[in-house]
Amino acid sequence: MVVEHHVKGYEEFTKLVDELEAAGRTIHVLFSGGKQENGESWCPYCVKAEPVVMNALKTAGEESHFIHVDVGERTYWKDLNCPFRKDPRTHLVFLPTLLRWKSPQRLDGEKCSNADLVEMLLSDED
Repeated sequence: MVVEHHVKGYEEFTKLVDELEAAGRTIHVLFSGGKQENGESWCPYCVKAEPVVMNALKTAGEESHFIHVDVGERTYWKDLNCPFRKDPRTHLVFLPTLLRWKSPQRLDGEKCSNADLVEMLLSDED
């Protein structure tokens, strides 16, 4: 069964991904907008994609890790100097973004709501 992690913010994300990467694990990451008081993300595409991605986790590899990253508030994300945008390891432009860490495999925006694409990304072992 895939190991799930939920982190908030850039520092929590980089600390966890560095630890998991050092252990040599397959890592999938979903970046999404922060939650509002109603429990939903401020990002409508993230709200639509989250249940699709969570359902597709059953196709992920047994020894893989899944990190759900809350990138923060909308104003923080929209800042062009946001560290998620600036980090050359993430190259984030859109939310949500689902990717396999250290791989060219990624889905951006509305593609994260396509169950077939999400399952393919999570289940493909290389």
